Amino acid sequence: SFPFWGLEFVAGGEGFYREGEQQRTVRYGAVFTYGPGIDQRWGNKRDRPFKKYFLIRGGAEFPQLWKDAGLHPGRMIQLGNASPVVAVFDQLLDEGGHGDAKTAQILGSLESVLLALIERHKGTARGDLSASRKVYDMTMDVLQRDYREIASLAELAKRVGYSGEYLCRIFKKYHGESPYQVLLHRKMSAAWLLLRDGELQVGAVAREIGFDDQLHFSRVFRKVMGCAPSAV
Repeated sequence: SFPFWGLEFVAGGEGFYREGEQQRTVRYGAVFTYGPGIDQRWGNKRDRPFKKYFLIRGGAEFPQLWKDAGLHPGRMIQLGNASPVVAVFDQLLDEGGHGDAKTAQILGSLESVLLALIERHKGTARGDLSASRKVYDMTMDVLQRDYREIASLAELAKRVGYSGEYLCRIFKKYHGESPYQVLLHRKMSAAWLLLRDGELQVGAVAREIGFDDQLHFSRVFRKVMGCAPSAV
């Protein structure tokens, strides 16, 4: 039991989550909540450690905003499309490093966006233990970890040991986007954070996430993020 309310989002790894006597598989895209009086346990596989994001709220009662998004204390849900949630969590972390008069308002707005995305993409928590689901989860782990070094679908396919055609089929089934689109979103989300930090020029940011051509990076960034890198 915890003296606060927590919302956790799994962005990588695999393990288990136990609600009372029921144990469920935890993988990329899982969201679970906990707090005062909640009996639960979780853990990760030794060779696939978790990467997680957290939201913490105080108060005696389960947060109403979370309840409105379809979350319940001590319960887990599985998101069908988790990439947009990763992007918003990254923005929350970035904004949390600022301390101006607008920070609290922006953080509140980002939390509302995050919860709306969770509500939109939530699915079943029972999970899918098929071979294709395992390949999807493993590929998502690789994308989240190695996105800087991967430049194409062919490189991703070689790294995970499955054909690009097969990866496209399973990503369409479980994600609704191609693996290359997911890769670009991950790269551009990381680039946005680097640009917001302000320590690197556009060309250096492009190289940091695996783009040799700054102009090509700028075109992709504008297409994915809706603005030019110079506008961040």
